[in-house]
Amino acid sequence: MKPIRHEDEYIWVQELQQRIAKLEKEQQAESEAEKRRLKEAHWMHCPKCGQKLSPEKCGSVEIDVCPSCKGVWLDKGELGTIVESTGQGSFFHTCLRILRGGQPPSVPPVR
Repeated sequence: MKPIRHEDEYIWVQELQQRIAKLEKEQQAESEAEKRRLKEAHWMHCPKCGQKLSPEKCGSVEIDVCPSCKGVWLDKGELGTIVESTGQGSFFHTCLRILRGGQPPSVPPVR
């Protein structure tokens, strides 16, 4: 019995779909492994100079400080926590208002 052309095409499509699925799974595994490798290589390292960051307490917030370049790095929400602990007219409060899209208070001209 000779196979019909449609049967050959069906089998070819099935094999192709299996190969594509296998390739996608392998690529996803490689991508996840690369993400883990990059996180391990860069976790708690200064983005500016690459030195290991050291955690320091700033009030109730733990900030990350680079001992080499003296850069200060904050995690999500830490700037807001620092600003909330200071007064309304402070420098930090003004900076946070600018970052959130508000306008800084106008400064009267000096005469």
